[in-house]
Amino acid sequence: MVIDEQKAENVKLIFDLYLRGQSVIGIIKELEKRRIFSPTEKEKWCKRTIDAMLSNEKYTGDIRLLKSGKSEVQYLSSDNNPAIISKEVFEAVQIEKKRRSNIVKDEDGWQRKNEKYSSKKKIKSK
Repeated sequence: MVIDEQKAENVKLIFDLYLRGQSVIGIIKELEKRRIFSPTEKEKWCKRTIDAMLSNEKYTGDIRLLKSGKSEVQYLSSDNNPAIISKEVFEAVQIEKKRRSNIVKDEDGWQRKNEKYSSKKKIKSK
């Protein structure tokens, strides 16, 4: 596998912006302001694309494989491909995503928090 250096720089930028407090929408605005196209060469970025990138271990050089399509058994293949970001940066993003999430699990199941994440400040839910 050969890394496209320009696209790798874009991945690093996305992870960096997120860790500096940017929301997914804020990242999209920054990418579009810089005229950085999506992985499919479109001017407009989708929220789902950014979210999927921030959750994708392949950027660390690792990949998760399922034993079968419906199996919960997973295998981790380390150093499967060249790393673009460090495992530490990836883990920091996962921790931050969890902190920002407005859904938490408690004894009653999955619940929404009373506050939503904002890159500017916390916003109370109604």
